[in-house]
Amino acid sequence: MSDIQERRKGLASALQSFVDLCDEAQAVIGATPLQSCGERDFSVLLDTMLPLPIDKGSVHGTNVRQLEALVALCTKCRLCETRKQVVFGEGSIPARLMVIGEGPGFEEDASGKPFVGKAGKYLDSWLGAIHMDRSNAVYIANIVKCRPPENRDPEVDEVQACLPYLKRQIQLVKPQIILLVGSVAARSLLGVSDGVGKLRGRFLRYEDVPVVVTYHPAAVLRNMELKRPVWDDLKKIAAYLDIQLSGRS
Repeated sequence: MSDIQERRKGLASALQSFVDLCDEAQAVIGATPLQSCGERDFSVLLDTMLPLPIDKGSVHGTNVRQLEALVALCTKCRLCETRKQVVFGEGSIPARLMVIGEGPGFEEDASGKPFVGKAGKYLDSWLGAIHMDRSNAVYIANIVKCRPPENRDPEVDEVQACLPYLKRQIQLVKPQIILLVGSVAARSLLGVSDGVGKLRGRFLRYEDVPVVVTYHPAAVLRNMELKRPVWDDLKKIAAYLDIQLSGRS
């Protein structure tokens, strides 16, 4: 084990001891039974306080800030030649829900933020329908971080160049569940050839994380008949996260 790993292990142990002491103090002050929360995950805090050294050519061991810096300088595919801004992704870390689309559009390329155009506002309404929003417990990203020209689908080599960044994001975000919107996102992350129609309506998995596939907000805006199946998919996410919904149908 390297020196930095030893120091991280020691810091994690010290933080756990401090949290345990706080639990004990709270029990004494409140004259209540001790309710320990058990062992905590301090990985995000450790990445900020004692980040691991990184290889600039690899995402291995990067924290969120380091990964974002690598993506900002990326020239691994042709999309870097026409982008205005890299759209890394944003939201809560860790997150209960991670939403992944295919790639930035015109508004996203201009702002550097994911899902901010018309489809993004529609996505916000989806999240609101299950009592969630992008500012709390949700992280939003895309398969590729740069806008494909004319909003075309990303090419296979462009997807392959960007996937390591997304996979590392997922590791760092630690979502309880992933929502893939659109066939490009589903095929790229899951490595399947089926479209949304065959993939939706059931729980899939990416590594150990449950995945729900649904239609892209832009596709629903073009065809409102897709609204019902999307709502069914959102209800699956709400049920998994134990979010109580009203009688809306």
